[in-house]
Amino acid sequence: MVPDPEKRQVSFPQLKYPILRDLEPKFAHNWILGKQQQDGAEGLWRIHNDLYDFTSFIIAHPGGSQWLEITKGTDVTEQFETHHLKGVAESILPNYFVKKASSPRNHPFTFKEDGFYKTLKVKVMAKLPEVPTDLRRKTDMITDSLLAAFLVLSPICCWAFRVNYIVGFGLSIVNGYVLSHLVTSAHNYFHRTDSWRMYLFNLSGLSYADWRISHAMSHHLHTNTAQDIELSMIEPFLYYIPYKNKTLWAQLAAFYWPIIFMFSNLVLMAIKLTSIFCSGTSFQWHCLIPYSVPVWLWALGGLSIPWTLALWLVTILSCGFFFVVYGLTAGHHAHTNFFEGDIPRDETIDWGLHQMSTVEERIDFAGNHFKSLTRFGDHALHHLFPTLDHAELKYFYPVLLEHCEKFDVVLRTNTFYRALVSQSMQLARKQPNDFRVKKIITSNTNGNGFSIRN
Repeated sequence: MVPDPEKRQVSFPQLKYPILRDLEPKFAHNWILGKQQQDGAEGLWRIHNDLYDFTSFIIAHPGGSQWLEITKGTDVTEQFETHHLKGVAESILPNYFVKKASSPRNHPFTFKEDGFYKTLKVKVMAKLPEVPTDLRRKTDMITDSLLAAFLVLSPICCWAFRVNYIVGFGLSIVNGYVLSHLVTSAHNYFHRTDSWRMYLFNLSGLSYADWRISHAMSHHLHTNTAQDIELSMIEPFLYYIPYKNKTLWAQLAAFYWPIIFMFSNLVLMAIKLTSIFCSGTSFQWHCLIPYSVPVWLWALGGLSIPWTLALWLVTILSCGFFFVVYGLTAGHHAHTNFFEGDIPRDETIDWGLHQMSTVEERIDFAGNHFKSLTRFGDHALHHLFPTLDHAELKYFYPVLLEHCEKFDVVLRTNTFYRALVSQSMQLARKQPNDFRVKKIITSNTNGNGFSIRN
């Protein structure tokens, strides 16, 4: 499909449609290339309406050099506002100022000092010193324990397979479940300063470097809009956007989605290989991490190479299924959420208010350290403050709920099983939701202390 530079977004028609969104195959780096053409950053880094040159700061960036290397030539307003919480970055920003931007931003979000998000950030930072200081160590212990469990269980699957095929394949499914928890835990790390644990994400066949773009930079910051490439990457297999011309077969995905979920990791592995060998994407050592798993299985399991690969395939398929099930029910794919194609609150909107329109919190995972870390729990707070550890998020619910009440905003809630049904309803939805309409809401409170409004 030839890119149309004049095409406009549906929900925000004043904005240009991401120029490379529909280009096949859908690489994460294409999103960056498209932004470089449309963001008006002039080869520099754009924050709001100012251009900065961070070239000399790349190697000194506390979060790691990759964040700045990847985003050169793009608008990083959303990244800057949401990833720097303590005010230090703002204090040194004038040192790198070059000039004013010559074109308006191609994003609808605002960060006004008295707006929802900026005032919430101040409250959260004031609360942060009260949070227990050992939580990140406990998160590390959970992640390391999952890694140990995966490394031990992997050869056990092979040994069991030599005794009984069914038991061997069954344990491989369990192993895939453990791996899905491990890579979700690893996702906690690639949002933050570089850490060796972020590389564990690659054991699933995925790439943490690609997901820093598609997930941390695109989905997290432009949730459910045309700039959210997590929506575009699963098309044409699943259409979550409420296209008016959505076909009956696409709507029937409400029933066949488990098959797509199962093969998700394999498809993304294939896309990664294609990007390396056919599109000139540079090869990096961590691209080999996924293939260390079958080597580990073969070295310790005592099976032939074909059967070793078969068990690895079962592990990857089950990992992909559980990883995507928990990921796509984390809160953003409910049929009551905002998506590109819906009618927004306004043509420009506070970034935090937009996040509240795109999430339904799963209350059965909220506040639980293990479930939050391994199943994308406490998701609203995770999106609002992605650089905080998942274990720290539950301490900010009182602040968030009080803040929502002040701004007359609702933290909408759901359960995991209801979220499964709701994401199916979204796959079938064609009609736009209107977020300009203020609905009458009643409230009650559950045992977790959440204000649940139906």
